[in-house]
Amino acid sequence: MLSTTISMAPIATNTTNHSDSEPTEIILPDFFSDCHYPLRSNPHCDSVARASEQRSLNYVDFSGPELTKFMGLHAGELGAVCYPDADAFHLRVIADFNNWLFIMDDWLDEFDVDGTWGMRDCCISAFRDPINFQTEKLAAKMCKSYVHLSRTLYNYI
Repeated sequence: MLSTTISMAPIATNTTNHSDSEPTEIILPDFFSDCHYPLRSNPHCDSVARASEQRSLNYVDFSGPELTKFMGLHAGELGAVCYPDADAFHLRVIADFNNWLFIMDDWLDEFDVDGTWGMRDCCISAFRDPINFQTEKLAAKMCKSYVHLSRTLYNYI
């Protein structure tokens, strides 16, 4: 018979000076002490993350704060810790997808409802028929490129 012991992390609390004021301190639970998995990163992390960032920057002309924000995402590094055992090619697919996803999310933040629906329609069309769908929209070009990369992956397996 197996026996397991579950230890509970401290509950998040806050401290205030008096009941009408804003909290002066927030104490978060320790999320890492109970994690028994080692923190690992993919050995291909640096080269893949830089190549994926460069690929994204070939499509999107970020300037100043936008470039700083994009480079601060570390989307390739996120993929590297999520998939520490992936080979370089598969990690690249993950990093490219993460970068594409963050870029799309940032663009969609600037759109109204009609613009969001237009982006959706454009991307879906590019995913459905990446060869024959023609457009000058950067979002669709990025989608078409990602489909090409994904198809290359399936041919690689």
